[in-house]
Amino acid sequence: MNQYDFDQLLKKYLAGHCSPEEEEQVLKWSAHVLNDEREPLNTVEQKETRKRLWKQLNTSALAKKYRIGWRQLALAAVVVLVSGLGYFFYRSATIPSSTPTVVRSSSEPATKPFEPSGYVVTKNTSSSPLDVTLEDGTVISLKRNSILSYPRHFDAKTRKVMLEGGAFFSVKRDVTRPFLVYTGELVTQVLGTSFTIESYRNAKTIEVQVVSGRVSVYENQRQSHQNRNGMILNPNQKITFDKTAKKLVAGLVAAPLIIEQPREKSELVFEEMPLPRVLEALQKAYQIEIIVETPALETCVFTGNLNDLPLHTQLLFICKSVNASYELRGTTFFVRGDGCLTN
Repeated sequence: MNQYDFDQLLKKYLAGHCSPEEEEQVLKWSAHVLNDEREPLNTVEQKETRKRLWKQLNTSALAKKYRIGWRQLALAAVVVLVSGLGYFFYRSATIPSSTPTVVRSSSEPATKPFEPSGYVVTKNTSSSPLDVTLEDGTVISLKRNSILSYPRHFDAKTRKVMLEGGAFFSVKRDVTRPFLVYTGELVTQVLGTSFTIESYRNAKTIEVQVVSGRVSVYENQRQSHQNRNGMILNPNQKITFDKTAKKLVAGLVAAPLIIEQPREKSELVFEEMPLPRVLEALQKAYQIEIIVETPALETCVFTGNLNDLPLHTQLLFICKSVNASYELRGTTFFVRGDGCLTN
């Protein structure tokens, strides 16, 4: 088939006048382009590209909207499907931002913590979280308008990524290669755990919240590894870094989750149970320290069912029943009061 015949075939397809045999030729051509080896897209990208490309090829109103002629549209198809970077610019220019954007680059800026072999930059421009699976099995749920940068292949000693925005990380455990997340002035380091990071460019703070495992968070000081400002976080703990004051503040997440599930629901049902034992059960479940500050409260007893209640509601329930109150300082709850209620 020469160029003229090919052009005429595409023109007939766009007009909806192709025979079944001619339509098959067009489909074979598109499949060939989709499988081009010069810069292959991943499966998700191919599926999304194929769906959107054929939607444009089949919708004349859409072609008119963007004022793209049939020759230009055919050319755009080639550019889109064989070039990751071209795919990004094409989708950004002609399609409303309702899908994730993937940008590929083969060169590495000197400020990036990766090897010069290249990296991938993924930006989530959709309204829902975008899951990104790395080569080691780590899964990152990228929040809206957030950007993740990572090397195509991790090196033998570390696994480094960069984040601007928010994301939930479920890191595949590898004791030989720590996983490091660079968020501007802060570095989060783990071996295998799950946590959330909020690090937006215009925000005054960076926040790291731990769901499971232990997380090390410290300032990104390139010149020296000595005397770094940092902390170790456990599940249900968070750290907030003030970008201006260069200060790290530890605390608890707003809604702590049960880390060690009771073997039976009856473990959180109490009948005339001494207050210290009740608080010990909560401390074990949430792995959060709870201290009774007032000795007089240690003889108080509690009766109640604490199942299926959030931690703050559980503590409020307990304190109301024993004439006490609680306060959170850092990562520890303190319970104090005048003593037990008497009938």
